[in-house]
Order: sequence, then structure tokens, then C-alpha cells
Amino acid sequence: MQTKTHQYLHETDLPELAREYAPLWLTPGTVVALHGDLGAGKTAFVRAFIREICGGNIAVPSPTFTLVQPYETSVLTIYHYDLYRLTDASELTELNWTDALSNGLVFVEWPERAGNQMPPHWRVEITDGDNVDTRSIKITLPNAIDTVMVLAAGLGTRMRPLTETTPKPLLKFAGRAMLDHVLDGFAAGGVMHAVVNAHYLGEQIIQHVDSRVRGNDRIEIQISDEKNELLDSGGAIKQALPLLKREVFFTANADAVWRDASDALDHAAVRMPALLRMMKFWNPDIMDTLLLLAPREQAVGFDGPGDYYMMADGKLSWRSARETAPYVYASVTISKASVYAHHPEKIFSCRKIWDAQETTGRLYGIVHNGLWVHCSTPADIVAASAALS
Repeated sequence: MQTKTHQYLHETDLPELAREYAPLWLTPGTVVALHGDLGAGKTAFVRAFIREICGGNIAVPSPTFTLVQPYETSVLTIYHYDLYRLTDASELTELNWTDALSNGLVFVEWPERAGNQMPPHWRVEITDGDNVDTRSIKITLPNAIDTVMVLAAGLGTRMRPLTETTPKPLLKFAGRAMLDHVLDGFAAGGVMHAVVNAHYLGEQIIQHVDSRVRGNDRIEIQISDEKNELLDSGGAIKQALPLLKREVFFTANADAVWRDASDALDHAAVRMPALLRMMKFWNPDIMDTLLLLAPREQAVGFDGPGDYYMMADGKLSWRSARETAPYVYASVTISKASVYAHHPEKIFSCRKIWDAQETTGRLYGIVHNGLWVHCSTPADIVAASAALS
């Protein structure tokens, strides 16, 4: 989900909406900015959320005159700001603003009054609905990334003899081609545009993509053709930049699949989908690449020594001469176009980019808390099918 629109008729419909977004918002540092005219229902929206979390009988007055109203929960403090009467953003220092942004869930009405003091945030826009007497609520997540580069050009030598006639991304497990598992995962996460590269048995990849497009796919797909020369992962991304048309985008390998943690888990942050967790953690001011990582001991279809160590702040260190590492690169990144555009080589691996970023402290990771499966050999397909069934 990048942007989602909800229609509602009465305030009694809002608690259900609160339950939908509580797992995404109840983490320290989340900021939700509310937009809408006077009387649009911004306070009603926040009131419904707070009552759903804190109890239906709690008083939730408008903070128009107090400017901020805190509410304690078992997880964190919810702060409800109304900045309509704020005359200057410097006044926020008197309203516990810095601490609230660091440790609480912050709802802000009239967020434009905060100027450059507003951090990356969820945007909630409330307007008249499509029908009489209805309201429309459009919710957009922060750091929204709508494009992915899927690397699907490899030779698949370890998967032989299966890949002698079929490219590895089109081999099936759990009833779907590997490539479809990956594209479906991004489409479910709100990504709207994908670029898929093709080299080995590339015509089959192109035909498969065409069939998805003809079927009114949820995600727009373009092909980056490498039939004349295999460019390795970094070179493939560099060549595809004119098709990606984004400064920031996801990348993914076509031979690995993730599944998000079960909703049965009782911690809100744990239930947050992997792509959303990555977007929320992403900070382009300090990061050039963000890797999704899987704990080595839990990775299905992976028998290597591991890839990275991770520091408390998320910075990564390659295994290097150490015998093992606790985390495996889980085949998904958030990357910057400028990093690849300025690299002088035509054919190169992403690892060359990441090693340089590690040296400058700009390579970060986030640990996936759900299932991750990797397919390198025919035996892995059996394991992956069993894990995803």
C-alpha cells in the first residue's frame, strides 16, 4: 500500500479503520499528519483511534486551545497536536515536540504550521466523499516507493538440468513461477511499476511478462533487455535507470521470496509488512542502500556461512574473514539511482557498491521477521514449496 482511500458514512465506521492502522502506527516515532478543512472530521478521526486503543469511554477533547493532549497506553504515549493557533514553528519547543517525535505516536492537525519541523510522516487527507453525506479518507505512507527493479537475467547454472530449457525465474514452486511470487509480493505492497531484466532464455521472460500485462496486472512491468550482454546485478540496474525513472526504488532478486510475519503475533511492529518496515526505516540523509536481511538459521534454502553483521543502529559489516555471519542478504533493497548512475563501470556487481558504502558508513540493514526462502538448486524448490504451503 502506498495510498489507500476509504469511504465512510458515520463516525461509528471509524473504529474499524483504527483497527486496520493500529499495527502500522503503534511504534515510537510514527507521525500522522491530518489534512482537511475546518469541520472535515480530523479530530473525529483521531478520537476514534485513541478510543479504540485506550478504551471507548476515555474523553478525547479537541486540543485546539491546549495545542497538545497526551494519552498513555501500555505501549507508548499518543500525542494529539492541533497547531491551528501556532504562530511560529519555534513554539513547538514548548510543546514537548522533540520528545514526542522520538518516543510517541504523534497525530498532528494543521501540520503545515510546523514548517520544516515536520519529519517524514503518514498523510491523512479527509474530504467530502463520492456520495452525499459521506467522507473520503486518503491515507498515504511516508517515504512511499512505488518502483522495483527485479533481477531476472541470471544463467541459473546450479538449477540445472531444470534451467536447460526454462529460465530460473520461471521455474515454479507452490504453484507459481518464482518471478510471479516476487512481483505479486511487490504489488501487494503497493508498488505500481516494475522493471525486469532478461538475458538467458530472455524471450520466455518477455513472453511471461507480456501475459501478465495482458491480464490487467496490478503492477506495470517493463523489460530491460540484456540479450546482447549480461551486465551483472549492478550493471543491470545502471542500464535500467531510464526505465525506472526514480531516484529511489526497490531492487529484488527473482529467485527469493518473502512472507510477512503472521498477524497472530501480538506486537504491532512485528506485524508490519516487510516493504513498509523498510520504507519507514529508510533515511536517505544517512543511507545509500538499505538491505533486507534474514536470520541465517531461519533462512529456507540457504546453506552458506551468512553475509553480514549488523550494529545497533542498523549499519552493516560484511562477514569478511570471519567464519560465519548471523544475517543473510534477503534479496530486497532500497537503492538510490545516483549511486549506480555515477559508477564508472558498465559490468559490475552490487557488492562493489555495497562494500564502498560500508566503508563510508552508509550501508544499512533491517531484519525480516517472517519467512524467507531462497532457490538455488532443484532441492530448494521442494523446500520452498513445503515452506509456503
